Amino acid sequence: MNKPAVIKKLIARLAFMVLVVVMGGCATQHAGNGIPSQVTVPMEVDGNRPYIHVTFQRPDGSKRSARFLIDTGGGGFILTETLAHDLGLTWTNVFHGDGVDYGNRVAVPPRAFLGKMPLALDVDSEHVLVAIGLDRLMPRASGGRRDGIFPGYVLARYHVVFDYPHRTFTLATPGRLKPKGNPMPMPVSKGISFPRTEITVDGNTYGVLLDTGASFTMVSEELLKAWGAKHPEWPRYPGAYGEAATLGGQTLETMFLPDAKWGPYSLGKFGVTSQKKGTFEDWMSASMTSPIAGSLAGNVLKHYRLELDYKNQTLYVSKRDPVP
Repeated sequence: MNKPAVIKKLIARLAFMVLVVVMGGCATQHAGNGIPSQVTVPMEVDGNRPYIHVTFQRPDGSKRSARFLIDTGGGGFILTETLAHDLGLTWTNVFHGDGVDYGNRVAVPPRAFLGKMPLALDVDSEHVLVAIGLDRLMPRASGGRRDGIFPGYVLARYHVVFDYPHRTFTLATPGRLKPKGNPMPMPVSKGISFPRTEITVDGNTYGVLLDTGASFTMVSEELLKAWGAKHPEWPRYPGAYGEAATLGGQTLETMFLPDAKWGPYSLGKFGVTSQKKGTFEDWMSASMTSPIAGSLAGNVLKHYRLELDYKNQTLYVSKRDPVP
């Protein structure tokens, strides 16, 4: 069976703020039709990954809250079969990938809300996927269940703020927010909407996927080996070492870099892991606007406030102190 290319891309990836403690978030600046044009909700950071609670409406009108990973590097809106059945969803196609059966071509997309703001999930039924036989998605979060994945193709319809230090997440219609932070180019791929950024290591600049869904920064095995050959003093370990163990997947090695530059910011010492040759150079690069060598993930991102202006393909980054 020929699976859509976008599905093949996504399978391998499988309340602090006082202003937002009103059960499910604070909506502001309503549009003329009464629908909120902006909402801010609490965001959990668990294992370096960001989570929010999405509210669904069942066919009988009752509400159901579910915990979703927000994944800028995710290609599909994925729900567990348990959640899908509870919402009365039906699908007409099943395919197998990465050890899991998925249902797609959902007859009627689920009605979902962030706070009181309705989410646009009706873009393409191929992108709404049901993980068959699962009541939670892997890898398992240490602090709670994962009912689904909130992906890039949905995020790309909005202006998005990940405030990791203050543990809040904001979704707004394009043009609603006045951007804050240091601007950087953020080319966004068509369709799957993967955002690209760049980091500089040892004087060389590399394109990377901005990946909130991964807990630990990754690079190609070829790149990690090259760094190791040039800098044998950089700490290097086989497999997933230390905090990298939360990443899951096929991690080959872990290395700790003394520093890197991301726009105007010095990242200081941080870890990267390697994936087999071709994962980024070929497979993931095909879904980007231009080639990448890896992905910048949660172990770095958790220290920053990130504002993704998808419409204008600009990333705004700022460093701020966490809420005590």
